[in-house]
Amino acid sequence: MPPADAVRTSLDEVWIQVHPTSQAKCVRCWHLRSDVGGDPRHPQLCMRCVVNVEGPGEERKFA
Repeated sequence: MPPADAVRTSLDEVWIQVHPTSQAKCVRCWHLRSDVGGDPRHPQLCMRCVVNVEGPGEERKFA
């Protein structure tokens, strides 16, 4: 039995529930992440953005 607030999809036995996130949004990348504010110097940035702003930047891997 699906939860009362679930919505049925077009697939058999597949139901969807949607809940608001408790994660903060990074003002730079707009991702909702638990590590926003992890660096006190940048309380509105996620740690990924802190590395890109203050550090050497993230390592990108292209195929």
